[in-house]
Amino acid sequence: MDANAYQKKAMAFLNPQIEEKDVLLNALMGLCAESGEACDLLKKHLFQGHELNKEDLIKELGDVAWYLAEAAYALDVDLSDVLDKNIGKLTERFPDGFDAQRSMARKDQTKYRFYGAGKGIRFLCKDHEELSSPEDLYDLFFDLWSKQTCAPRMADDWTEENKTLGQCSVTSFLVQDLIGGEVFGIRLNDGNFHCFNRIGKEDFDLTSEQFAEPLDYSDAVKQDRQIHFTKEEKYRRYLLLKHRLEEKLTK
Repeated sequence: MDANAYQKKAMAFLNPQIEEKDVLLNALMGLCAESGEACDLLKKHLFQGHELNKEDLIKELGDVAWYLAEAAYALDVDLSDVLDKNIGKLTERFPDGFDAQRSMARKDQTKYRFYGAGKGIRFLCKDHEELSSPEDLYDLFFDLWSKQTCAPRMADDWTEENKTLGQCSVTSFLVQDLIGGEVFGIRLNDGNFHCFNRIGKEDFDLTSEQFAEPLDYSDAVKQDRQIHFTKEEKYRRYLLLKHRLEEKLTK
């Protein structure tokens, strides 16, 4: 059955007495409970001598699917979108299918959520051999980003929880200073470009976390720092971030 068709049919059985604000809570609690029941069937089979009842396990997995559909419903998204995003996440993490070495080498993915994280991108930074991956660069810049290095039009919205907001161009050109490569940009709806780095054939975007939805990197345009730095305020921000970077690298 099509995922969205299932979601539509499944939600016909949603308890109408549950208040709208509590639907997501009910869904997530239900996911935990039904997953536990499925696990209990396996536990009894492995450790208590029970036969594994395949039909009962299928029913429990069906209940898990129902609560997953309810969670998507509560978030006002199609179940197919949830599934597509999962495939996208897995494809980014394991572009050629599951790889045990790539899996074991992964850093904490709750920490690294930028575009290009976990792809195993490697490069050579001649002056700083400890910098060999986008994750290393992210760690380097994380404590350097601030409201002062944020684009002025976004500065009022900058927070410690959204450190990468308004940092794209100055960060990308400093990354280029460190490892070479090129800076590309994605044209946004407001006419501005969001900048990211390309090293060889690999793209990574250290400041992509500021966006609620993934960006489309397929139609990017090469960026010229001289054009960007005709804006005096941007060049000042670049120099400030560069100064902080140099201080950190010399410690």
